[in-house]
Amino acid sequence: MAHAISDARKCQSPLSKLNIYTIYCTVASTKIVATIGPSSFQRGALISMYGNGLSTVRINTAHITPGYIGKVAGLVSQLNSETGKHVGIMVDLKGPELRTGQFPGGQLNVVTGQQFKVGINNDGTITFSHPEIYDILTQKDLILLSDGKVRMRVVSKSEDGLVLESMDDGSLRDRSRVNVPGRFLPLGNLTDRDISYLKEGIQAKVDMFALSFVQRKEDVEELQEIIMKEGGDQFIVSKIETKNGFQNIRDIAKVSDFIMVARGDLGVELPLKEVAIAQKKIIEESHMQGVPTIVATQMLESMVKSSSPTRAEVSDVTNAIMDNTDALMLSEESSIGEYPDLAVKYLKDIAEYVESKNVHLVEPEEFLGNQVAYSIARAAKMISMEINADAILAFTKTGNTAKMLAAVRPRVPIIATVTSERLARKLNLYRGVEPLVIDGGNEDIDPVEALSYVEKETFLKRGDRVIITSGAPYFLFGGTNEVRVATVGNFVGRGYPAGKSLTGKAFTEKSGKGDILVLDTQEMPAGIKLEKLKAVIFIPNISTKLKESIREKGVTVLSNTRLSGHINPGDILHIDGSTGVITQ
Repeated sequence: MAHAISDARKCQSPLSKLNIYTIYCTVASTKIVATIGPSSFQRGALISMYGNGLSTVRINTAHITPGYIGKVAGLVSQLNSETGKHVGIMVDLKGPELRTGQFPGGQLNVVTGQQFKVGINNDGTITFSHPEIYDILTQKDLILLSDGKVRMRVVSKSEDGLVLESMDDGSLRDRSRVNVPGRFLPLGNLTDRDISYLKEGIQAKVDMFALSFVQRKEDVEELQEIIMKEGGDQFIVSKIETKNGFQNIRDIAKVSDFIMVARGDLGVELPLKEVAIAQKKIIEESHMQGVPTIVATQMLESMVKSSSPTRAEVSDVTNAIMDNTDALMLSEESSIGEYPDLAVKYLKDIAEYVESKNVHLVEPEEFLGNQVAYSIARAAKMISMEINADAILAFTKTGNTAKMLAAVRPRVPIIATVTSERLARKLNLYRGVEPLVIDGGNEDIDPVEALSYVEKETFLKRGDRVIITSGAPYFLFGGTNEVRVATVGNFVGRGYPAGKSLTGKAFTEKSGKGDILVLDTQEMPAGIKLEKLKAVIFIPNISTKLKESIREKGVTVLSNTRLSGHINPGDILHIDGSTGVITQ
């Protein structure tokens, strides 16, 4: 990836002070979500995962007890404070599930062609946990049981119930999963158990909720209303894991903050041969509206037991990145696997390599929100490519600018400068975005004045060129309305340049020591050897002939220079050969 942070340069992070792991700067733009569990819910494992590029922790509420969310939030908050990172928390709500009832002996053996009665009053051989689905099932509907291992077809429907005919040999255990592909199941969005964990998550100030089995946009809108009613402001991650959800992806994406390609259940509702193409379609439809995506399920499943992934898994991860996903998610690999930190590292390493090949990733075709701000984001990307910038610096109050910039897929890191730690954790899951919190309260931050802070707290160094996007405070939403080019460091002045960028020590004719000569005359003084200089700064304008004679010696020239202060002998200066900006 162009302008990627070097693998060899260690992060200037408190992580390195913990003396537990050697931490290197993460250069991958693709973000990583890891499910927390017995293998990773411990300080040492999480610190290692932090260092290997973890962006967001996922809590699977299907396997927790009350109080767990608060404990995870406490540990993550502590590590964020110690490391200076902004790892967020996603709470995955289980949602209502359609399952069979119990069978005599705990199991029902079936053979192809065998028929079974499903009684409305739970008096049949097979019963369902949600009897209300009887009303929506019709003759010839396909029903998948036990994660699709046993298929049955509705052969008749009457007032007494349904008759199902098995299409496979197999066995069903108590409470086997039931899927009805292509049918809207009126099961509701959340159970009472989900609501209790949602309230616990809001109280713990987690950053996002993942909604399971999203079938239509109304499911997302209902969850949004519940979150707001409970006083929360969390993002919503819509999990696409049903055929209905896949068919309605465009409408669902419009009301979602993130889309998750949940390939486990999606691979049950769709034929397996269709899942890979469905993944591409979901990512494409979401990205075309600027909505970020997460690819999940069995990314590195072999690493539950193995210290390295299979070749097929590496190919799968590579394919997801080239499909244009924003993030990758680990499930059992990090929750109960033996190598949670290595699994995170493998995702990071694969992402770094794939991104280094400068894969062309398309921009959205439309963007919900302020179109002026979106145009600014596209302009920032183009300028960054034209002038070979080192980063894009986005000053944002709502995070919308960072979302837009991430969506247009620039090839340089996006530093999202915010005044809220909570917002930083949310933005940390956007592709290519590195949040930076500046303690400015509600005051507006001057972008140029903030450059010195950015230099101290990020990988950027003096002389690096950045694109700054910002806006006027009177804009209520999507207020980004300007883009500018700046050089990191304290601004000293600017002249008309001829030559390359460089760093050196200033001197005058009288001081006589240094490699950047500063002159207040229109002539070169006698006795100065040009071959020993890096640059000459002329305060007045000079002739073209003199400028070219100096340039021919490989020395950079600035003329007609305007200074904001004084340049003293011995000052270390950086000259931007393209813009003529002098920084200190």
